[in-house]
Amino acid sequence: MTTDLAARLTAHLHRDDGQEDLCFVAWRPSVGATRTTAILAELILPADGERDVHGNVSFTSAYFLRAAARAAAAGCGLALIHSHPTGRGWQSLSRDDQAAEAGHAGQATAITGLPLLGLTFAGIDRAHSARFWHRVGARRHEPMWCESVREVGDRIAVTWNNSLRPAPASRSSQARTVSAWGEEKQSSLARLHVGVVGAGSVGALVAEALARVGIEYITLFDFDTVEIVNLDRLLHARLRDAQLRRAKVDVLARALRYSATARRPRIRGLDYSVTEPAGFAHALDCDVIFSCVDRPWPRAALNLAAYAHLIPVVDGGILVRASPRGLRGAEWRSHLAAPGRACLECLGQYDPGLVSLERTGMLDDATYIVGLDADHPLRRNENVFPFSAATAANEVLQLLTATIAPNGIGDLGGNLYHFATGTLDNVLDGCKPSCVYSTVLQGAGVGHGVDVTGSHPAAERARAHRRRFGQRPGVRLRRTIDDLLAALI
Repeated sequence: MTTDLAARLTAHLHRDDGQEDLCFVAWRPSVGATRTTAILAELILPADGERDVHGNVSFTSAYFLRAAARAAAAGCGLALIHSHPTGRGWQSLSRDDQAAEAGHAGQATAITGLPLLGLTFAGIDRAHSARFWHRVGARRHEPMWCESVREVGDRIAVTWNNSLRPAPASRSSQARTVSAWGEEKQSSLARLHVGVVGAGSVGALVAEALARVGIEYITLFDFDTVEIVNLDRLLHARLRDAQLRRAKVDVLARALRYSATARRPRIRGLDYSVTEPAGFAHALDCDVIFSCVDRPWPRAALNLAAYAHLIPVVDGGILVRASPRGLRGAEWRSHLAAPGRACLECLGQYDPGLVSLERTGMLDDATYIVGLDADHPLRRNENVFPFSAATAANEVLQLLTATIAPNGIGDLGGNLYHFATGTLDNVLDGCKPSCVYSTVLQGAGVGHGVDVTGSHPAAERARAHRRRFGQRPGVRLRRTIDDLLAALI
């Protein structure tokens, strides 16, 4: 849910008299490769006489039917949320809770076509817990518990189901990290599933920082191959990797397994573009995504993920202005795209007019690129390693600010650093009034109706080329020897 909706829920459910309360909420599904998420979309508050507060709380059939009909009309499922005023953290179900939710699960599904979602609000620490109600027999429904409830917007706050996602024990290798923000923040941060889209100069540094901080689950996305021209700015890449034409994600994933401080790190490398259907589906399994790309199409896809699916996207970029006389200036920026913040399109991070060109393959056509102006962004080679390191650090700090919220502040806006003058600007603007991402598409889930994926010829060619090259006997032997040596080390 957005942090704005969470605040409105709290205003309704947290009562000064200490009694329980409830309301219905419409929700929309978001479906990834392995995970289904419910996006809370609209509060349906009770009218006079539709619920009875008497220490505990109950609702009328008229309120249930009105809420279910409203959710169905909007193409949504129905959620019922009630409060435990003295609760803290993830809440279990009392016998009365179970009876109320199970007793309405079948009818809610019949009216909306989606499972009833039950939520509990803990009054002490404002934590949420959730479960889907699925049919297991004739007039029988059982709860399928969710692994987390996430609030995104001016901060990223997560309530974890410790039964499904146990809190990781901190290790001595994380002592300095934990001392900075404490065990509780570290426990939540470490359990995030973080995607890094782009395993190039910025993405590799971002992923390295995440692994050393103790993030348990990191998924890397990049279809590209290590080349000799990458070696001045690509962390962990060696000449041998370029000679053997290894995938960037494979090289980085292998290195991160050594860098990781988590006890049981899960590091995956997927050689997909995030604009391919399989790549985008896996991106929707993430809790947070880092956008370390410089093309418009993947940025447009990730912008949709940030708003339609409420998956915060940390993005950044580098602009270098050079001339025959030397460096004239450089800037790098970082920001977090999420509800209530400016989206990547409104920030000018990509030109929507170039998205369709990239989808046709024009931006991979050398003759088209050569025909562009010399200072066009698509012709710049801006990933100088020190600038990439600064950009990666600022992007990781965006995540830490949003999750740790030092002094209660989770949103400092975007940062724009000017290398020549050593000055830093905070970009606090929100989306433009006409922005469809922050209005029409926000929280739309699978029903957004926007096609952001498709065939990606460059990705397909890169994978096919690696396969053909890797089938050569001498290459197979060298790779086997390298892999054995790496395992021994």
